[in-house]
Amino acid sequence: MHVKKVLLAFLCLIIIALFSGMVYFNHKQPTDIETLNARIVSESIQVLSNNSGKIKNIKVKQSDKVTKGQVLAEISIPAAPVKKVSQSKNVLAKAEKDYENAAIMYKDGVISQEEYDKQLNAYTKVKNNTPNNGKISEISQPSEQIVKIYSPIDGIITLNNIKNGDKINKEVLIAKINSLHKEIIAYFSPTHSDRVIAGEVVDIFIIKYPERHYSGVISSVEPVEKNGIPVKIEFSENADSLDLQNGDSVIVKIKQKK
Repeated sequence: MHVKKVLLAFLCLIIIALFSGMVYFNHKQPTDIETLNARIVSESIQVLSNNSGKIKNIKVKQSDKVTKGQVLAEISIPAAPVKKVSQSKNVLAKAEKDYENAAIMYKDGVISQEEYDKQLNAYTKVKNNTPNNGKISEISQPSEQIVKIYSPIDGIITLNNIKNGDKINKEVLIAKINSLHKEIIAYFSPTHSDRVIAGEVVDIFIIKYPERHYSGVISSVEPVEKNGIPVKIEFSENADSLDLQNGDSVIVKIKQKK
């Protein structure tokens, strides 16, 4: 009987020790950190006219998707005086070769229309200033000069109120573009400051796409403020094709490390 009591007491001690160990282990193990205070943000750019003139051709409309270097509009401005400059045939040959290379790269999609137009304009200028004998002769001055406005980023046109024939001044708003590149601003509790670090991998759950989740990486961590620890998060995969708007809600989770 005494032996049974000793064995029972010993067994109880083992169970208590195991239970205590499990509690301690679980207490020490890091858990998932989740925040609902997170939203989509993207850069918004205003494209302004560099010249006063008349809108000759609007190439885009509101909600159009544009690529960097794409022509947004053409503006007709008074022709600038042509400076007469003597050019050699070698200069013309080089300009022509550069233009031909640019034309090939543009056709293959290697360079944008903006880059192609720059090379074309440079070649045209040299050609006009280089007669057959290599000396300057009389140059005809165009009645108008067409200036093209290009998109500085890949994005979506969100504002475009001008129309063909409008007279505009310098620095008039031509279009407003929201960047296709999206990132996330999230706020975590200060109690998790040891886990919220740049380079940490996170899971992203987008409210409007509940059927799937995405992965991301914390790109920067800012000092604590009223809402918590602000962090910027970049998508690990390309999310440009998603229909995401500024302010769309997301859930961000930092998974426990195994």
